[in-house]
Amino acid sequence: MRIAVPEYARYEDNRNLSNIPGSYGLPLAGSIFQLVAEPFQLLDRFFKKYGPVCKVSLNFQRVVLCLGPDFNRQLTLDKEQNFSASMGYKKSLGDFFRGGLLMRDFAEHKFHRRIMQTAFKTETMRDYVELMHRIIDDRLETWGEQGDFRFYPNIKLLLLDIGARVFLGLDLDGPATGKLNQNFLKLNEGMMALIRKDWPGLSYRKGMNGRRNLERYFIGLVPQRRGRPDRDMATLFANEKTEEGEYFSDRVVGEHLIFLLLAAHDTTTSALSMATHYLAGEQQWQERLREEVRCLRKSHLEYDDLSGAVPGIDHSFKEVLRLHPPVPLMARRTIKEVEVGGYLLQPHTLVQISPLYTHRMEQWWNNPHRFDPDRFARGEHKQHNFLWAPFGGGAHKCIGLHFADMLFKCVLSRLLLKYRFSYRDSGQSGGRIQHFPFSKPADNLPLRLERLS
Repeated sequence: MRIAVPEYARYEDNRNLSNIPGSYGLPLAGSIFQLVAEPFQLLDRFFKKYGPVCKVSLNFQRVVLCLGPDFNRQLTLDKEQNFSASMGYKKSLGDFFRGGLLMRDFAEHKFHRRIMQTAFKTETMRDYVELMHRIIDDRLETWGEQGDFRFYPNIKLLLLDIGARVFLGLDLDGPATGKLNQNFLKLNEGMMALIRKDWPGLSYRKGMNGRRNLERYFIGLVPQRRGRPDRDMATLFANEKTEEGEYFSDRVVGEHLIFLLLAAHDTTTSALSMATHYLAGEQQWQERLREEVRCLRKSHLEYDDLSGAVPGIDHSFKEVLRLHPPVPLMARRTIKEVEVGGYLLQPHTLVQISPLYTHRMEQWWNNPHRFDPDRFARGEHKQHNFLWAPFGGGAHKCIGLHFADMLFKCVLSRLLLKYRFSYRDSGQSGGRIQHFPFSKPADNLPLRLERLS
């Protein structure tokens, strides 16, 4: 299926936002430095000063912020196809995520999403659980032997091992895993670059080199998987066919694998890091979740346990995603003139909603900055269908959300049974959090691990 470049993609961004209240901040950079350092505080200041619809300048782009659950619904459901996701992200992420679902709209997006459907069916997901448990047990066994244990780099490597096996059908050795990890790290660093030019010496160039290395690796993997019966995602993707009975091209499949592995790997790494950060300081919560798993009288969670047998862990996952959603700001660009919050936006206007801000709005949440998984037992999130929206909504709702949920629960349940963990240094509970590209403790979360029998 070949889809011509849509007409709306031929236009530059509309920069005339004179009818929208707000402030562009510093010349050129705008408010990007405040956003990176303290995203909620910046958004809250704009909300309280200018209202829920306001203009801001972020990284050389003029953007209309739309803050609150009603706007989350309007932009993500988008039944009238007023908003383009691909154009919303083109300048910020287009080079790094090209070919991924995020960079495709409407019929093209729906067409490409079918490549992934088999890989996320229930019967396929059941197969992944057993694969994951073996890798988790092997990795966790070594953690207690480390003198200077830091959670973030260790969970990152663990999840990369799982990704290599589940996504790629490979058992990578140490150097191979490290090389893959380095290319993803370069890509993430490139996404944060202020100077967005593919020039020698710049971090953007390093990020693009990481992307190019990943392309060679993943695109080269696809023809090796054609016609094979294996159940890893790369093989399933490689053997999906169009309605005409033709394979999707090697490049198309390879690009989807890059985006999906990056999304699954880094977002779940962030969620587990932040959950462990909170639980290290909330020992009562940690013991409560541990006892919940022990009561199952199983060494490992089974697939059927994931949907209701561990409500405390489920609510903890939701609470971590509330406090630290994987995508703090979601971008779109208007395709035609559209009204948002009483303001008329011209075609080709950049618009951003913020799950991060919505998830902490005082008018909706009780004590919104506090880690409190029980708020999901109380049903605070049910006040509005888009009050809790870490995975977006509508056609672009994350296809891997159930996989992320499964991975989080399998890893955290084993960690709870294997170790009691606590902060290694005083003051860690209030330590600095790095918010972009994905949330994590800035110190990489040093921990004391007490091995349990």
